[in-house]
Amino acid sequence: MKRIILLLLLSIAFLGFGYSQEPDNETFAVTHGPWLQNLSSTGVTIIWITNKSAVPGVYVTGPDGKSILVRNSHDGFVDAGGTLHKVRVEGLMPSTSYKYKLNSVQILKFEPYNIFYGDTTGSKVFSFVTPAVKSEKVSFTVINDVHEMSGKMGSYLRHNDINAQEFYFFNGDMVSFLQAPEQLYRGFLDTAVFYFASVKPFMYIRGNHETRGYRARDLKDWFDFPGDRFYYSFDRGPVHFIVLDGGEDKPDNNRYYYGLADYDAYRKQELEWLKGEVKTDEFRKAKYRIVMVHMPVPNGTAQNYSMNYMSANFAPLLRDAGINLMISAHTHKNSMTAKDATGIGYPVLVNSNESFLEVTADQLGIKATIKDASGKTIFNYNFN
Repeated sequence: MKRIILLLLLSIAFLGFGYSQEPDNETFAVTHGPWLQNLSSTGVTIIWITNKSAVPGVYVTGPDGKSILVRNSHDGFVDAGGTLHKVRVEGLMPSTSYKYKLNSVQILKFEPYNIFYGDTTGSKVFSFVTPAVKSEKVSFTVINDVHEMSGKMGSYLRHNDINAQEFYFFNGDMVSFLQAPEQLYRGFLDTAVFYFASVKPFMYIRGNHETRGYRARDLKDWFDFPGDRFYYSFDRGPVHFIVLDGGEDKPDNNRYYYGLADYDAYRKQELEWLKGEVKTDEFRKAKYRIVMVHMPVPNGTAQNYSMNYMSANFAPLLRDAGINLMISAHTHKNSMTAKDATGIGYPVLVNSNESFLEVTADQLGIKATIKDASGKTIFNYNFN
């Protein structure tokens, strides 16, 4: 009798559980994005989020008015499933305007021999312009140390001449740590999309705070880095850019890393890459060479473990290679140290956590303007 009663109770509980689940009435939709990444003269990556699993695609329209649907595949599989979508579009022409529209097909059921599709959701039409292979001018904006304060970032962008910018740098510490994707969305991505990121790309630079948290290991999922590395280089206008990554700011054996840090080996690998990078024709023949890095690399008076290592090993290499400017963040203070005062032969410009930086490089030189959240100019610098 007790066994029968127990079975009845379990059956009632199971039925109650089943009937307690409300049907999913949420409309299939794009919830975040799109944002542009890794824009080159011949390609671009478009990233967005849907609220349900989907097959991602993008309709791209060229100057001839013809549209093609682009879906990516890897190892014989068309990309499908999940809610984070990343489509790489190749075969574009330099200095050309393109239009694009998202195409996401919902997956209702994904089994070995049975796949059911649901609704298709698109987006409004966006546009972007591929950069020229060679040009005499480039303009960009640098934002850093936002620490998920998207309202402050919005103030920067309201007073930024967005139409004049070719792209943006997010120079680290855009979040304080990364435990959940929502920190990226509400912290800065949604704001970037609202103002510019669907039509102009940003280049992401990892700061020391982006190395912290459970999801920090997945950071690359939301962006597209040249060479799939946090350190990379590219050319734009008269500038050859080198992006460096200092990793964490403390020794690997610091108790807060719990034995899970290996940045010493990582920085050595990066240093070997840099030794080869400064020997390339792209670096040597560029009119200007600008290094972007979250933590500044000055002389031996650095403040933390990573900065000391990079000052001892990276700084002499950059000095001998003849870079024109380093742009950094991290200290939460605006500063500019002239090349004669740094002790390493190149100027170091640091943007604070309360300002943004607009830079233009042309045949006359490099001009950098630091502005506060109200758009007021704080400093002007010229590097000829």
